[in-house]
Amino acid sequence: MIYTIYAQKDATIYERTESLNTGTDQILELKHEYVNNTDIYNSRFLLKFDTSELQSKINSGKISSNAKYYLSLRTAEVNEIPQEYEIYAYPVSSSWYNGTGKYFNKPITTDGVSWKYRTSRAVGIEWDIPPATSSYEWDNISDSWIDSDILFGSNITADVTSSYFTNEGGGTWWTWDGAECTQSFVYQSSDVYMNVTSIVNKWITGSGRFQNDGMIVKFSNEIESSNQTITSLKFFGADSNTIYVPRIHVVWDDSTFSTGSLTPADSDNLVLNVKLKKQYIESEKAKIRISCNSRYPQKTYTTQSYYTQVYYLPSSSYYEIRDAHTDEIILPFDTIGSKISCDSEGNYFNIWMDSFQPERFYRVVVKVEYDGGDNVQIFDNNYYFKVVR
Repeated sequence: MIYTIYAQKDATIYERTESLNTGTDQILELKHEYVNNTDIYNSRFLLKFDTSELQSKINSGKISSNAKYYLSLRTAEVNEIPQEYEIYAYPVSSSWYNGTGKYFNKPITTDGVSWKYRTSRAVGIEWDIPPATSSYEWDNISDSWIDSDILFGSNITADVTSSYFTNEGGGTWWTWDGAECTQSFVYQSSDVYMNVTSIVNKWITGSGRFQNDGMIVKFSNEIESSNQTITSLKFFGADSNTIYVPRIHVVWDDSTFSTGSLTPADSDNLVLNVKLKKQYIESEKAKIRISCNSRYPQKTYTTQSYYTQVYYLPSSSYYEIRDAHTDEIILPFDTIGSKISCDSEGNYFNIWMDSFQPERFYRVVVKVEYDGGDNVQIFDNNYYFKVVR
């Protein structure tokens, strides 16, 4: 199963314009500037996802406790990006207010989070930049920095970190063993699909002060500190009014495979039919059946129609969901999360329809692997459905 959580809010923070708020901008930007051979300016962006229901779904068995979590971002524009680079994500250590600003507003909007402030310029609450001693954590109760060993115990190493180059600020984030999530890019698309399991698990099962204040995404320290020309990487944000909004995929194996007395489907001349309704309600949890047989069945003496016999696909069969209009992959082929199941009635897979944006059409694609993956067949035969409110 692949379940989708969409971003509640997001904003880019710019070191060069330290009080600028972009809380309703359509674009999230990672940017590095080296100005006049002296000054370094970077941008980073913040994301917040609602994970409040994940723990209850895990406790009820609807989501596996072994689920993996992947941050998915779609590239909007790329300028002067190195052929090889890395992007990092960390859990934010303080709350922040989204604001209503946009990058091109004149005069600039300052009513929300920015490089210098985590609320607004008017309120004046700045990011709580930690002292030089890294084992201190900001305590909201006493409104001061406290040794983290007092809060967490000496067996838990949890620090608050920040970094900046020209102007103080840029957010603060937690660091603990495994908190740092990263994705490397080598001569490939800049779309992000980053494993952030360690962060989300701490939000939903952690103790102490590891509450969900979102995550901060940034370039590597190597890029942020370099004396190179302008580097910019833009992604679609939550306010982009597109299907490319930031999301987290929750991936786990919900498949079962019990063929019983069914007959295996022959890879030669295989025919599939995905049995879909025309539309599904957004709150619906659907069980999608797949029927299969051979296009040219062998003649045999039998008392029933060949087409009443139930066949099953191999266990190495997977589904993918695409947006019908843009062909964007919404739920990708995944050897864990999109495995096709089988029971006494044949093959099927489960989908939670609130993983999709409503009032849009989607298309199902099926991949079947035989002979250890040497023989792969893709079935993309206009299997459409619509999700409605």
